[in-house]
Amino acid sequence: MNLASFVAFTVGWLKGGHPERFGVAVLLFHGLTELFYRDWLIGDVDAGIAAGQVVLTLIFGWLALRSTRWWPLAMTASLVLVLLVHLLTITTPISYFAAASARIGLWLLLYAIVVIGTFERWMAGEAPVSRIGRDKTREVEGRRIPW
Repeated sequence: MNLASFVAFTVGWLKGGHPERFGVAVLLFHGLTELFYRDWLIGDVDAGIAAGQVVLTLIFGWLALRSTRWWPLAMTASLVLVLLVHLLTITTPISYFAAASARIGLWLLLYAIVVIGTFERWMAGEAPVSRIGRDKTREVEGRRIPW
């Protein structure tokens, strides 16, 4: 999970555009602040984690409405599924470990969405915001194209 997040954050930051960088910054900030409220439990429900993910869902929902990219909408849908797992933990006799396993799988999907969204932007020929990603150029039909 840590390796997947590291790859997603690195690819999104170095090869992504402004929406990808904003998404990575929000995910990093969420990960850092989660350290302070991760122990807020109500029974088998991670109340602090769920509250943080509600805020994360609202931010990515706003980004999905403001952006021309498809991946913020996929992130919002996946985060809604994560919140549904929290709700099912409250309303059904699902065990804590089964709910945690479902959330881990959905978070891996979220990190994959960041990488795939960045790759799609790169395939469309958009230059990354990062100078590291823009330094390479190539010749295509006599024109220099940032790659």
